[in-house]
Amino acid sequence: MKFPDLVMDLLSDWKSEQEQQAILMGSKWVNTDRLFTKDNGEPMFPTMPYKWLEKLCERNELPFYGIHSIRHFYASSLINANVDVATVSNALGHSAISTTTGIYLHAFQEANARASEAIASVLNFGPKKEDTAKGNREDIAS
Repeated sequence: MKFPDLVMDLLSDWKSEQEQQAILMGSKWVNTDRLFTKDNGEPMFPTMPYKWLEKLCERNELPFYGIHSIRHFYASSLINANVDVATVSNALGHSAISTTTGIYLHAFQEANARASEAIASVLNFGPKKEDTAKGNREDIAS
């Protein structure tokens, strides 16, 4: 999957900061293949991002729904942007499109309803009324 330039720039900046931290730590730095680590390069505990996000939300008086809710937000945002199901499925790392459609069926249905309304609007198939004075049909919005 291709990430936006903004994300790649942020990750590149983070990697540079991590390299500077490694220099400062000297022989205490632990080399790993991880991008997100403790201050000394060791892999972070799996619960660390969860706890960090929880504290961030608390400090900013935001509701906290857990890390996994970010994944659902990401998927829903792609669907609402009319990204096709195969691409959404790939972006989420699902091995089968049916997994994506099963989990996000409601979001795809809502997106399809909006698409239908949009094309109906473009084609001007909205409700009509009789204009009794002229004997012509006109749009209700007229």
